[in-house]
Amino acid sequence: MNKKFSIPASVYSFVIAACASLSFFTYCALPAAPDGGARDTDPPTIISSSISQGSTGVITNKLVWTFNEYIVLKSPSQNIHSSPPLPQNSKFETRGKSFIISWEGSLIENSTYVLQWGAAIRDLHEGNVIKGVQWVFSTGPYLDSGEVFGQIIDPWTGLPSKDVAVCLYPKKSSNDSAIFKPALYSSRTNDSGFFKFEHIMKDDIYDIRSFEDPDGNNRLNPGEIKPIAYLQNVKPHEMDTAYSKNRFFQSIPLLKSGSIADSAIKWIPWGADSSGILTIKYVIGCDTGFYSNIQTKPIIIELKDKKGVYAQWSSSQLCDSNTVDISGLPPGKYELQAFYDRNGDGKLNTGNYWKKENPETRISAKIPIEIKANWTMETSWEISRIDPIYKVFH
Repeated sequence: MNKKFSIPASVYSFVIAACASLSFFTYCALPAAPDGGARDTDPPTIISSSISQGSTGVITNKLVWTFNEYIVLKSPSQNIHSSPPLPQNSKFETRGKSFIISWEGSLIENSTYVLQWGAAIRDLHEGNVIKGVQWVFSTGPYLDSGEVFGQIIDPWTGLPSKDVAVCLYPKKSSNDSAIFKPALYSSRTNDSGFFKFEHIMKDDIYDIRSFEDPDGNNRLNPGEIKPIAYLQNVKPHEMDTAYSKNRFFQSIPLLKSGSIADSAIKWIPWGADSSGILTIKYVIGCDTGFYSNIQTKPIIIELKDKKGVYAQWSSSQLCDSNTVDISGLPPGKYELQAFYDRNGDGKLNTGNYWKKENPETRISAKIPIEIKANWTMETSWEISRIDPIYKVFH
């Protein structure tokens, strides 16, 4: 005899009520945009902060900003930059609609801090990024007013060097070991290669170092091979004297550093019955014009291919010219290059970030050379006496 199992009405009602309650609390715990309507394209808006923009006399180990909607963080250690740097143990986190930066210990006394958020903060649902936020405050009685700005470019292409680190080191308060630490002031270039430092100590003198910095730590680690730029003795001006003659602007060349320099190779000339002959005439310019008082440094001219340098000549005179013949070259493609030997050692020096040395300038002839067996080739090249990097950037 089969018996039907029945659920008492009171138990059934309890289960339905429990499920409804669970659904309600689950819904409340997960913030979500309402269905329907136009897509939200507005970034989050700051509605309150623990310190006001431009505050002075700040003593705290926590900063809090609250927004009009729920937010998330993206790569805060790479996107958020502080000058001077915040303590190394700083934490970045979100709690609901608030963004919090906290740390242990104290900030630097009598210093103006500039916080840039980059693309670190966006809303929860649509990913709209809040951009251009720069929060300024001081641990001292006033905001510093010094300003330095400029542009980093590739000197050979003329194109801007975007998203590279630019670091400012005060001379009176740092030594050579300071470059192993995050810079006191740091920034990034924009898409046009421009950088700008605001609210820095106006009475100090600075060195600028710029380099590619994909990890965003504002320092070049020992052994890293990156393009670098280096400029000494930069003096800021006061922001309230925008038309002052002391207003600083400089285009700075970002050159390849630490690469392996071209070296001479040992090669066996081809036999006379199968090799080509190359005749090269090079001319060193005469007129130095404004730069006539510059000490003349040697110019090294080289013939090279992918394997290395086959021949090399040196010139240290104005209005110099020479014609040379080279026979026995293996058939193939070659190019003429020259470099301005600033230290006179006969070698292409590729720069040293740690020793504050910029790379020596290297230029190439525009017309490639192709050697064919039993052919005679002629080419000429006129070279400026003045290092083009010096001419353009000084």
